[in-house]
Amino acid sequence: MSEGQIIKIYNQGISQVIGVIKELSNEIKTLNSQVETLSKDNKALNERVRSLESQVNKNSNNSSKPPSSDGFKKKTKSLRTKSGKKPGGQEGFPRRTCKYSPVW
Repeated sequence: MSEGQIIKIYNQGISQVIGVIKELSNEIKTLNSQVETLSKDNKALNERVRSLESQVNKNSNNSSKPPSSDGFKKKTKSLRTKSGKKPGGQEGFPRRTCKYSPVW
């Protein structure tokens, strides 16, 4: 409402001013109830988003879910490379045993 409109209503008399104030008061009440409703809806939706995000971020490594529920994501491969050596004791390396055990 512009300043000119306010002055025009004021010049029409006290009853006009009271009427406008009542209308504005009712409008404020309506808007407050809408804000309260939207605030409740927003809170519920934020809670749901948090819940769904926590479900998405879980996998078999950080929850009790089985690995089959992880989906089709590729697992990271090891960066280790094969050395080419056979497993076990290596050729040319001196054998060490406990001095109390029999030597084979």
